Amino acid sequence: MIEQRAEDFRITNTISAIWSIFRQDKIALFSLFCLSALVAIAILVPYLSPYSPDQQFIGKELIPPFWDKAGDLIFLLGTDDIGRDLFSRLLWGVHYTFGSALLIVLAILLLGGVLGLLVGINQGVKSRTLKYLGDIFLSIPILLVAIIIAALMDSGLQNAMLAIFLALLPHFIHQIDSAVQQELQKDYVVLLRLEGISKYLLLKETIVPNIFPVFVREISRIFILAIMDVSALSFISLGAASTVPEWGAMIRDALDLLYIAPWAVVLPGTAIMLSILVIIILSNSLLRAFHKYHS
Repeated sequence: MIEQRAEDFRITNTISAIWSIFRQDKIALFSLFCLSALVAIAILVPYLSPYSPDQQFIGKELIPPFWDKAGDLIFLLGTDDIGRDLFSRLLWGVHYTFGSALLIVLAILLLGGVLGLLVGINQGVKSRTLKYLGDIFLSIPILLVAIIIAALMDSGLQNAMLAIFLALLPHFIHQIDSAVQQELQKDYVVLLRLEGISKYLLLKETIVPNIFPVFVREISRIFILAIMDVSALSFISLGAASTVPEWGAMIRDALDLLYIAPWAVVLPGTAIMLSILVIIILSNSLLRAFHKYHS
């Protein structure tokens, strides 16, 4: 009887149903393709980059992008002030900026998702204590927390990633916990609990599928924040070193060239914005497909 009632409220064949709706949207498919391309570039960049990101071409400094009359197709997006190919450095920036943010998101999704569900489904003293400790960070801006943590460690990209992970984790746990608490207040969940359904089955068959939109919104949000924070910490010299072709570090190093070689600043900034745009479009498309599935 419990399984029959739970069947009325759980979402069956969710992934296949949402995918069938999602793939009908060309913009959604394009955003998925772009995200997949970014992941592929982040992994395969040693084989895709035409030059080493640190290779200097003497006498080829500050060459503009190919669309400029003074440009050169050999250096597709131009060079910086010490003759490094910007196209190669932007590709490696996918590895360092986008790839670092992706690792942060996956770690938060794994650890934060489990902790959020456990805190939400359990009402014991340990769960409430963990929740209250996490709530302390919620009143402090995420970037400020990341800056404070990063400042306490040696500057470097790995330490910046750890700082951003620790800053974002409590927020993700809080949102998942709140979503689970809202589900637990619904009448059909109360009925299932009164009938003796196990917490594991309740989470697996009912609560987790129903809070899918929360997961999508929060994952996209922390992904965007992770990209921005990785770049921001590098920009203020708390992240990647100058020699590392991380997008934020590239902007920092090229600020003095803004009026001489604006492309050296604009191109990494554009890469950050386009990456964020892809994530926003993809997450919104997933949410639209989910809502259409329920309508």
